[in-house]
Amino acid sequence: MAISAFISLIITGRFLVAAVLLLLVEVSNIFLTVRMLLKMSNVPSPALYEANKYINLVVYFAFRLAPQAYLTCYFLRHVELQGQGAFLTANLLLLDAMILMYFSRLLRSDFFPSLRKGSAGRDVDGEKFLID
Repeated sequence: MAISAFISLIITGRFLVAAVLLLLVEVSNIFLTVRMLLKMSNVPSPALYEANKYINLVVYFAFRLAPQAYLTCYFLRHVELQGQGAFLTANLLLLDAMILMYFSRLLRSDFFPSLRKGSAGRDVDGEKFLID
C-alpha cells in the first residue's frame, strides 16, 4: 500500500512532503529488524534486547505513529476526496489500521507478555515467530 501511494505521489508530483513522511517509516524498520534478529538468535545479553525494546518503542512512535497521524489528519481536513485524494486517503486509512495492529502486537509481546492469546500463530517449538 505504501509503495502504491509513493509511486502515485512521485508520478503526479503532488504531495511530495507526504511521500517523504512515508519514507520515515523505514527508519523504525531498523530497530524492528534488530529486535527480530535478537529474538531469533537467542543472544545471551538481555540488556541489549531490553535497550532495543525501549528504543524500538520510541522510534516506532516518532517515525510511524506520529507521521501517520499527521498525514491522516491533514488529508482528511485539506485534501479533496475525489480522484487521487480519495485513493491516497484510503491508502492512509488502511495503513493506519495496519500500523496500529502492529503496534498493539509489539506492546503485547514486549511489554505485556501475559496478555498473549492461546497457541494461535505459534510454530513447532511453541514460540511465536515474528511477533514474539
